[in-house]
Amino acid sequence: MVEKILENVINEMVPHLKDKQLEHLRNMLYINFYGKQVCDQWADLVSKGERGDEAKLRMFIASKKAVNRQDNTLKQYSREILNMLNFLGKTLKTLLAWI
Repeated sequence: MVEKILENVINEMVPHLKDKQLEHLRNMLYINFYGKQVCDQWADLVSKGERGDEAKLRMFIASKKAVNRQDNTLKQYSREILNMLNFLGKTLKTLLAWI
C-alpha cells in the first residue's frame, strides 16, 4: 500500500518538478517510508457544533496553510469569504450548487 501511495504522490508532482527534483523526491519518500505500514482509517466529518460553512472555511484555510500562505493572508481569506457570504445572504452550499 505504501508503494501505491508514494507513486501517486510522485505522479501528481511530475508536472511541477524537473527530473532531478522528481528523483530526489522519490528517494526521500522511499527512505522516509521504508519499513512503515499504512492502514486505512475512516474518519467521517462529524459536526462539532459548527455551521457547514464554518467547517468548509476551516478546511479551505487549512489547505492554504499547507502550501505556506502567510497567517495574515489566511485571516484576510477568511474575512473576505465571510463578508461575501454575509453580503449575499447565502451559504457556501447554495453558492456551490450554482457551479
